[in-house]
Amino acid sequence: MFTRMDHVAVSVKDMEKAIAFYQDIIGLEKVFDREFDEPMAKLIGVEGTKVRIVHMRLDDSVVELFYYYHPKGRDPLPNPQQSDFGLIHIGFQVTNFHETYRELQQRGVQFLGEPVEIRPGVFVAYFRGAEHEVCEMREIAEPS
Repeated sequence: MFTRMDHVAVSVKDMEKAIAFYQDIIGLEKVFDREFDEPMAKLIGVEGTKVRIVHMRLDDSVVELFYYYHPKGRDPLPNPQQSDFGLIHIGFQVTNFHETYRELQQRGVQFLGEPVEIRPGVFVAYFRGAEHEVCEMREIAEPS
C-alpha cells in the first residue's frame, strides 16, 4: 500500500532563518509557501489553528517547514541526544564529503562530533539545522 517516503516535517520558531539555512547551506529550493487555517484545525484537532507551510525540495525529497501562529509551539527538551526516542535526524547524501564538511564548518554550521568513516567507504557527520534539528550528511564512496 505505501509506495515511497514523501517528506520530513520540522516545526520552526523562525521560518525565514529555516528557509535560508535549507536554501543557502544545504541547497534546497523553496517550491511551496502557503498559510492554512480551518483545514489544519480539523487535521490536528485544535480550533483556531493557523500555520505557514513551506516546502524545500532537493531532487525528489522535501523538507516541510511548519510555522504555527496558533497554537504556539513548545521548546524542545534541553540537550537532545541522538539516543532520545522519536525522530532523531534528517539525512542528506553528499558528494565530496570532506570538502562539503570543511565548507559547512567555514559557514559556521555546528557539528555534533567529528566526521567518521562508519564502514569502509561510507562517511557520515551530524550537524545542527536552523532550529537545532539534527541533520546527517553521508557519502557512499565509489569502490576503487
